[in-house]
Amino acid sequence: MRLLQLSPKPPYPPKDGGAVGNAYFLEMWSLAGWSARCLAMSTYKHPYDPHYSTPVPLQAVPVPTRPTPWGALLNLFRREPYHVARFRSPLYRKALQDLLADYQPDLIQVESPYLTPYIEGLSVPAVYRLHNIEWQIWERHTTEAKPLLRPYLRLQTKRIRAYEAKSLHAYAGLLPISEKEADWAYQAGYRGPMEVFPFGIEVEKYAAPPLGQAHPRIGFIGGLDWLPNQQAVVWLLEKVWPAFRRRFPEAELSIAGRNCPRWLYRYADSHTHILGEVPNALEFFYQHEIFLSPLFSGSGIRIKLIEAFATGRAIVATSVAAESLICQDGLHLHLADTPEAFLEAMSVLFTDLAHRQRMGAAARQLAETHYDRKALLPRLKAFYLRLVGQ
Repeated sequence: MRLLQLSPKPPYPPKDGGAVGNAYFLEMWSLAGWSARCLAMSTYKHPYDPHYSTPVPLQAVPVPTRPTPWGALLNLFRREPYHVARFRSPLYRKALQDLLADYQPDLIQVESPYLTPYIEGLSVPAVYRLHNIEWQIWERHTTEAKPLLRPYLRLQTKRIRAYEAKSLHAYAGLLPISEKEADWAYQAGYRGPMEVFPFGIEVEKYAAPPLGQAHPRIGFIGGLDWLPNQQAVVWLLEKVWPAFRRRFPEAELSIAGRNCPRWLYRYADSHTHILGEVPNALEFFYQHEIFLSPLFSGSGIRIKLIEAFATGRAIVATSVAAESLICQDGLHLHLADTPEAFLEAMSVLFTDLAHRQRMGAAARQLAETHYDRKALLPRLKAFYLRLVGQ
């Protein structure tokens, strides 16, 4: 079978959660013995790196998605969300038409609702990987935005919600990443084939170094050009970290992630390390025994949390960060949604070695049980074959 992925960003190099998730499916298709190709957009935020060697054929089309005040203003007089308008590209559409003629895929998988216009009217069946509920992300942004921006964001959220629900019906099948996304799709009226399919990793490729440092290092890693991550880091640095430092003056915190904004470096000091992009994300996990995920907006599965499970780290996360994961509070991680609760959970892990080790071991076992890609592959193959009628 020949599969084609449409992506709003290059999946390689897989340096952020979205890219990792897209690359994951390309690799799963190859693992299944199928032919895989990707047609990606190269944008100002996620430029294509032509020097990176990709395991599957990848074509990247430059698309000018950068928002502008004039574009946002003009969008007020149109019905579609500004986000959809920004991803419209004649060059990308032409590249897709050429690929359809040359590659002749049996199935197309779309990685963003904003790319739905490209598959409408095609004879090739398409599946949508529902890994976020976009309107919920923007609804959360609206509540945290400056008052002057809120009316515009409310309008965009309303448009995205309507667009997202309508776009589901363009697909022959859906791959929701969790039951939460599947329930929303059903509530939106979708009655086609659906297969809840979580993100999976090759767990055996992840080491789980023992947790045993007297003063465990604490870390956060995630794309720092993503607004929910920026908000999470600022909340951590302003609401939790100062109190933790007063309680444990020897503690050290590292913040890592690609496209780190300059303003974030003002929080750096001798015990607060703003690293920006690190050469090896796995080494970052291995060097930090306690992993933090203090997200309050966003949707979908946090791939970095799954990697933290696989590396056997002790974790403190918010309910939003863990909302689509199969995990148990107090066993696989600590859930905390207030500065006080987050501080206490960090303190317990920082001081109680035995508890930290138990939690790390349980997290690793969870990754092996629920998030190993080899165990997930047969179910994915069966779903695809059902869609193409084989």
